[in-house]
Amino acid sequence: MNNLPKDRTITISDFDYHRLQELLIVAKQFASPQPAFVRDLANELQRASIVPPDQIPPYVVTMNTQISVTDTDTGKESSYTLVFPTDADPDDGKLSILSDLGVAILGYRVGDTVDWEFPDGVKRIRINMIGFQPEATKQYEL
Repeated sequence: MNNLPKDRTITISDFDYHRLQELLIVAKQFASPQPAFVRDLANELQRASIVPPDQIPPYVVTMNTQISVTDTDTGKESSYTLVFPTDADPDDGKLSILSDLGVAILGYRVGDTVDWEFPDGVKRIRINMIGFQPEATKQYEL
């Protein structure tokens, strides 16, 4: 469960929003019982600010964005590309949106620290930098 104040807005492109809504429909049909991150993703999408892809700031985590994050409790840094489940490959740093961390970082900005409930407890994840974001390079349909 997300522990952030509900007045914090996340930003998602309308293109990603529609694809994520379709993904949720499929996930809800086939996942029983429903994992917490499926419910969390649905909640995040409900409170998100949905904008056209060309209006996404270059410092926002979107689908197919390459990011560097730090677990602020352990100091461990990690790099990921946030992807749809069919493209996920943990060994290659491709993090599925249908994961606790994937849901936790979607729509947040460089410099944000996200408090998120993981199966092993609450973690604080800081978004350090974005190495690549499709919208920043006008690749709106990645």
